Amino acid sequence: LESAVKGWMKQKVQLAEASLTMAEVEQLLLETDVGYVPVVAEGTKQLVGMVARTDLLRQHRYYSSLHYHNKGFSDSIAARKPIIELRKRLKKFDVENE
Repeated sequence: LESAVKGWMKQKVQLAEASLTMAEVEQLLLETDVGYVPVVAEGTKQLVGMVARTDLLRQHRYYSSLHYHNKGFSDSIAARKPIIELRKRLKKFDVENE
């Protein structure tokens, strides 16, 4: 646990562009056998989020302890842009813990 993270990290990471559908990201997760896929802005390498294998398991209800069905997963990640923009505008109202 005392070694540098550089020795443990993957150096070649498969990225998913934000316009991909969840079905395409699911295929990517299955093909690469990783737990997470970084999501980047279209045509860039700017990180905008992550999709985890557990997100897919929740969607397919493979985890009985994860009881929700997220309809957002049926849309492309890019289709969530209005919600992301709203979160950014509301961030100024966040209260910092003292």
